[in-house]
Amino acid sequence: MSMPQSIAVPLDYDRIERGVSAAQVQDLIRKGLISREDVYRAVPERTFKRRLAEKGNLRIEEADAIARLMRVNGLARWAFGEDEQAQQFLDLPNPVLGGRVPRMMAATDAGAREVEAVLYRFAFGDYN
Repeated sequence: MSMPQSIAVPLDYDRIERGVSAAQVQDLIRKGLISREDVYRAVPERTFKRRLAEKGNLRIEEADAIARLMRVNGLARWAFGEDEQAQQFLDLPNPVLGGRVPRMMAATDAGAREVEAVLYRFAFGDYN
């Protein structure tokens, strides 16, 4: 099983470094690549809406957090093969992750790496 193309995130390092506008993130929401709720985990709702109105950019840390959430979401879709199962995995407490909710863990880099490790193990047949 090779690295899935669906995990490729449109917000790579170069893109983040050049600047990501709130309007670009709004477009990602419209395309279904990230949920509004996930964006609001990275950027408070009022701040995001203000940046949209002002046609402003996200801070690097905010854009990075959105890219991380998109990467975890894409990996879950790839591992499960369908959106509904991927969303259930991301939204429910997981015993392998100590009863924590994967989507909440993905708010940090360390947590996202743990979630990704579980998803890769699952995708390659390790169900423990």
